Amino acid sequence: MQIKAFTAWLNGYLDQRSMPVADIQTDMDDGVRLINFLELLGSKKVTTKWNQKPPSRIQKIENLHIALTFLDKEMKVRTVGGASAEDFADHNLKMILGFFYLLYKRYRIATIKVQDKSSEEGLLLWCKQKTAGYRDVEIENFKNSFKDGMAFGALCDAYLDGNKEKLDWDKFDKASAKANLEAAFDAAEKHLGVAKLLDVDDVLEGNVDERSMVLYISTYFHAFHAKEASREAQAEKDKIEQQVKGLQGSLEERAKMAAQLESDNQTLRERLAALEKELSDERGAREFAESELERLRAELAAQKEKNPSLEKKGTQLEAQVFSLEGQVSDISEKFQVAERSRKKEKEGDSNSAAVTTKGLNILKKNLEEHLEDLHRWQNFLDFDKVSDVDFNGEIRPQILQDITKEDFDVQLSKLSERLDKENEELLQLLKTKEVEKNINAKKEAEKKARTK
Repeated sequence: MQIKAFTAWLNGYLDQRSMPVADIQTDMDDGVRLINFLELLGSKKVTTKWNQKPPSRIQKIENLHIALTFLDKEMKVRTVGGASAEDFADHNLKMILGFFYLLYKRYRIATIKVQDKSSEEGLLLWCKQKTAGYRDVEIENFKNSFKDGMAFGALCDAYLDGNKEKLDWDKFDKASAKANLEAAFDAAEKHLGVAKLLDVDDVLEGNVDERSMVLYISTYFHAFHAKEASREAQAEKDKIEQQVKGLQGSLEERAKMAAQLESDNQTLRERLAALEKELSDERGAREFAESELERLRAELAAQKEKNPSLEKKGTQLEAQVFSLEGQVSDISEKFQVAERSRKKEKEGDSNSAAVTTKGLNILKKNLEEHLEDLHRWQNFLDFDKVSDVDFNGEIRPQILQDITKEDFDVQLSKLSERLDKENEELLQLLKTKEVEKNINAKKEAEKKARTK
């Protein structure tokens, strides 16, 4: 049983380096497998130079000495009184098994700790805890408590979480010890990965020593431990996968945000291009307007040179226009008063009518004079359209000629209408001149700013 147990244990490590053990009694005699096993078991490298293919007994023993020294110095496992290099070289099975049991106990049994118990005591307590509540299972020691197979069956059922398809615990009967042991050992080998290290008949007859029983049952403990470690690893894996999914979701969300930002940026770039085009068009229009203003300014300068008194007369004209506006307003009021008086006089005293008629004649004359003045000023302001105007001559407006044959009342009415129209045209002309003057002033300011 120990040979099978230790061989399986050794191969669990040595298979990693493709050097399995077929016969533990003879395959360890050159020290090569022992050195490799100790390196894997202790997770350390043997730094002393050794021979990987020793050709003679002396070199094999030298390899074995290196292995045992490494075990003592680096792995801190004392083997005083245990197997020597010569025991391995001479195939001393008893000493070899004792050596590996020492290692197994150190690395597989001594690591078992349950509450305040460790090693064999901790393993026995663990068995009690795992089988607590199972019928007909009472664990007191390793020699007698496992003979009927009920404890082994309970351990397998606990590992399998009561899965009846893998092991039907209800079929276990204390009176059927052999059937119990066979079913438990089969299930342990198939589902727990525990090799059949014990013989069913040896267990029934009580021929298994305590060391072998501890060794075999410890494999159950490590199977449970490996399952728990696997569950923890799976839980950690699931946690990591969830985190990865969360990160992927976050990355996808960020990708969407990035795509949206890119779309927004593209929209902004297009808008910026459109604004730049508009600005370019406005700049072109502005340059054209500036060129036109320069041309008009040049024409105006030429006109000023042609008639130096234009600017002064324009200023005077503005003052006279304001005066005329006041006079027109007064005349209109007087005309309305006169019209009302005339109507009253027609109905009343003829002498009063004569006086009023005389006043209206004077008013008519004044209107004619104002109309002539307005007409002359309009011609003067619009000198670029009317040339060769004799400002000192007598230019009689056509309206005065047209109304001479009309009745006096009609003449007054037409004069008033014409005077209003002439006044409106004169005001419009003055506004046009004012706008042109403001534009010229603005251009002059911009020119000075650019010069600075």
